[in-house]
Amino acid sequence: MIVYIALLLVTTTAALLVVKQETLPARGMSRQMFVNRISLCAIFLLLFAVSAARYYVGNDYGRYEEHFYNIWYGYVVPTERGFNVLVKCLQTLFGKDNYLFLFAFFAFITVFVSLKALYTLSSSFVFSFYLFMAFGYYYQSLNTVRYYVAIAFALCAIPYLFRKSYAKFVLMVLLGALIHKSALIVLPVYLLADCRWRIWQAALLAVFAASGFVFGDVYLKVILYLYPTYRNTMYLEGGTSYINIARCLLVLLFCLSVYRDTIKEDRQLLFYFRLNAAALLLYLCGSFLPEVSRIGTYMTVTQVFLLPGVALKIPDKQKRRIAVIGVAAFGAVYFAAFLYKAYGELVKLLPYHTWLF
Repeated sequence: MIVYIALLLVTTTAALLVVKQETLPARGMSRQMFVNRISLCAIFLLLFAVSAARYYVGNDYGRYEEHFYNIWYGYVVPTERGFNVLVKCLQTLFGKDNYLFLFAFFAFITVFVSLKALYTLSSSFVFSFYLFMAFGYYYQSLNTVRYYVAIAFALCAIPYLFRKSYAKFVLMVLLGALIHKSALIVLPVYLLADCRWRIWQAALLAVFAASGFVFGDVYLKVILYLYPTYRNTMYLEGGTSYINIARCLLVLLFCLSVYRDTIKEDRQLLFYFRLNAAALLLYLCGSFLPEVSRIGTYMTVTQVFLLPGVALKIPDKQKRRIAVIGVAAFGAVYFAAFLYKAYGELVKLLPYHTWLF
């Protein structure tokens, strides 16, 4: 636990030094750009070191070792073909039993791409980075390796969507889908979230989501037809995340309270706001879906941009200060709850072990 708390404090302190610049100097590198690069490199090295040095941390660490073994010997594995080919190439180059290198390689990709997305999309890098850590996204990447590689690529695709570079957006998502096919859900969800919603369209979406209470079995049959690997597995037991419901609801209420002054005319904040609303509907009405949180995380992860963007845009100085402190405190409480659950059998992110000692 001390490792995770210290990592949050040290990296967030380093993130305080990062200041995004809207304009670049005509020649050379400014002092702030130099500080930004040093700070970002320090953050990257710290996050990568903790991730790469872990040993049997996460409930699927042993399962990935089995996947690496089976991929080398050509046995059937449930992982994506792109992931399998990449692992086989790395094993050929660096040794079939060098599992520590494989975990380190995917940690490198996840941390690097995630930091790139955070820097590009954030209105306040330190605020977004702090929430990314406090909400447990980095720490969860120590567990579900392929999934968080895909999430990192999904985040990196968002700037292309804002710039209407749809070919690059799709390509970035497909790169993530090569590692984990759940990334494909991003294509329709993010495109719909970027459209302007009218009241009747939002109402129609809510009705469709609510239909899951009645036609859940029918929808599930369609999903199993598209993804037969879920048949006869524990994932069909269903269920939802009450913590995520509460978080999405609190974020929604906060955003609605200042909607007119902050979100209404801001395309990017509207995009994140719609994703949060869609995630709330998903968690409320989609309990029949296999691994509903796997879908929802692609939406909720954008809260790390939504909350800072809204809080810092509140016109009234006193209200803005209260909002910033409130969001930061909420992140701290959420992080404490996350650490409490990290010892659980279904998580196993604590205690932290490393192969260094």
